[in-house]
Amino acid sequence: MTELLAILALVIFGAGYWQVRRQSEFARLWLTRYCKQQDFQLLSVYRYRYQWQNRRLVACFHFEFSHDGLQQDEGKAWLAGQTVLKVWLPVLRELGA
Repeated sequence: MTELLAILALVIFGAGYWQVRRQSEFARLWLTRYCKQQDFQLLSVYRYRYQWQNRRLVACFHFEFSHDGLQQDEGKAWLAGQTVLKVWLPVLRELGA
């Protein structure tokens, strides 16, 4: 019985890890396409935290991008599973002439 519980725990842990990796890859690919459409250069993507919203687990990803090749900005994207709920970008600053 103990071995069965250990195997079950290992399977649950493995499935959870697989879902986390799958969501991370989806976020990276989606943000790559999003930045390309907005004419940004995507620099990095990382998961910041999880939080419960409306009875579902939402992952917050932070991503760094450049809109002019010189300045670096940070945006946020919220995902529930493989659904993008919201993307937030800061007010972009322009270099003075």
